[in-house]
Amino acid sequence: MAYLSIQNITFGYDKADPVISGFSLTISKGQRLAVKSDSGTGKTTLLRLLLGFEIPQKGSILFEGTPIPDNHYSSIRRSTAWLPQVLNIGDGTVDEVIGRIFEFGRNRGKKPRNETISETLAALHLPASIRQEAFRDLSTGQRQRVGLALCHLLDRPLLLLDEPTSALDRTAKQKAIDLLFADPGRTIISTTHDPFWLDRCGTIIELDNR
Repeated sequence: MAYLSIQNITFGYDKADPVISGFSLTISKGQRLAVKSDSGTGKTTLLRLLLGFEIPQKGSILFEGTPIPDNHYSSIRRSTAWLPQVLNIGDGTVDEVIGRIFEFGRNRGKKPRNETISETLAALHLPASIRQEAFRDLSTGQRQRVGLALCHLLDRPLLLLDEPTSALDRTAKQKAIDLLFADPGRTIISTTHDPFWLDRCGTIIELDNR
């Protein structure tokens, strides 16, 4: 049984001009899949469709063999950590924004120990002192690494990552891969233009609806 199955989906913000048309894909548990294509060809839209932020106009999506009905995506969301290109997780220090994520019902009881938070940030080449800095004052690359740390700390079996290394240098990219790819049971679906990341993904697909 496929872990995630996308069956002949079509979606467009303007129905006369679909962004994604007749697209199908089967994803196995533990697969590391990267979606590459030019801007405007539907990479981010595909991730948003998986999470139910957008609803396909045609076709279906199955998660662990069960169709996901319209407006009822709780099953896949409970299993997913999501990193958008622009990470907006509120004001406050890094410690405060991390803590806020674990106040939500589905995350409550999973809040990591202080030592685990510091170790995860260190694994991404971030000092422990960053926890007391205002998140909004961090550089783009630092915010991206905090987001990757959060995805890891949430300990979900499925990661959806939108351009996860766009603001990272080579060292930070490798550290992100070492951290996120360490669990062989974790399924990772990412969008990227980054050859370094692409080289380390087992499956690469390209969207082109022209």
